[in-house]
Amino acid sequence: MSKLSKKTFLEKHSSFPNFHKKVLKQGGVECSEIIKYTQDYYADNTMSVPGMIYYTDTVAFAKKYHLSILQILDEFESKCGKLENKTSPQGETQYFNWLS
Repeated sequence: MSKLSKKTFLEKHSSFPNFHKKVLKQGGVECSEIIKYTQDYYADNTMSVPGMIYYTDTVAFAKKYHLSILQILDEFESKCGKLENKTSPQGETQYFNWLS
């Protein structure tokens, strides 16, 4: 298998490469590990993505990238339809955690 750079990996496998670069930075995981074990890093709720496990991590990340996350969510819903059963968080922590 040829060795992919982080840039090439994101360009080939990400709908939002610039944003996902920020997610990788938050997690502090080496790109080579993500490429090697892609199935382990597909979602933050697997608790396998360092830097996105605790509310302090997820809330800080979502606050920092709030606008980008909302734009990505809007684009996703434009292409795929509105999310059904979208959560209605009761407080700020739950809202930002859900966005993460």
